[in-house]
Amino acid sequence: MITGATGFVGSGILRAIGRMGDGSSGPFADTRVQSLQRKPGRAIGRVETVAGDVTDASSLSGKLEGVDTVIHLVGIIEESGDATFDKVIRQGTENMVQEASRAGVKHFILMSALGAHDNPKFPYHQAKHRAEEAVKSSGLRYTIFRPSVIFGEGDGFITVLAGLVRSFPIIPVAGSGQSRFQPVQLDDVGASFAFAAAHPDEAGGETYELGGGKSYSYEEMLDVIARELGKRKPKFHVPVPLITVIVKLSGPLPKALQPPVTLEQLKMLGLDNSTEDSATPRLIGHAPVALEDGISYIKGR
Repeated sequence: MITGATGFVGSGILRAIGRMGDGSSGPFADTRVQSLQRKPGRAIGRVETVAGDVTDASSLSGKLEGVDTVIHLVGIIEESGDATFDKVIRQGTENMVQEASRAGVKHFILMSALGAHDNPKFPYHQAKHRAEEAVKSSGLRYTIFRPSVIFGEGDGFITVLAGLVRSFPIIPVAGSGQSRFQPVQLDDVGASFAFAAAHPDEAGGETYELGGGKSYSYEEMLDVIARELGKRKPKFHVPVPLITVIVKLSGPLPKALQPPVTLEQLKMLGLDNSTEDSATPRLIGHAPVALEDGISYIKGR
């Protein structure tokens, strides 16, 4: 059972499971894959859809019967109305854990994030941390993944930065631009999750940090994107307090006219988002893709 299977990360995991299930001898060759959705549609290939909402515990009753492995991906990066970080990430995870425990699920795999360590500073990371604690204290066999920024066609970060590089004659850099990132390619993330699902004895009880082939400062990422787009432009640094004022004043404007970051995301840009202990190479069996080797997709947007 995968929650969030129709999202960006879910698509990468489904591709990885599909590749590992090719033929009669693959670890997922005879596996039934289900996608939990609030509004289920027809099955797509091997994926069956099941009705359920992670924020509504009653809707999950009985939905995990016969399920061996849960891959829980549902989350948000921006709050909207009653869809808060705490409700969707923390409460949603607790609801899934409770139903998984009741149904006898054998392995619970959680999508978390770098920054979800003890005493996190921001509400997003606080919700992720509390979700991790719910999983760890559940008694279930678990695996937790903490990826850095994930890139690939359809992503919501590198594509946004590419839009900035295209749109401005001088590229704006938030603050010092020296925060570190270790972008990890979607297919490498998908393969890591698929490995954990296929090897529960090895992955059980583990918290894996996932990083890509190289780490970069925020400003260096902009340079990589500019080179890929063939846009050699000067850059200028914008003080974070000034951007904060702009974001606050833009609140009443239509979404299309607002800056591409929320106040929460702006603050988190100042945090390092890289790891010195990336599990990606040993999980996927080869060096992960570096940013400059995997963003040709931004040229077509």
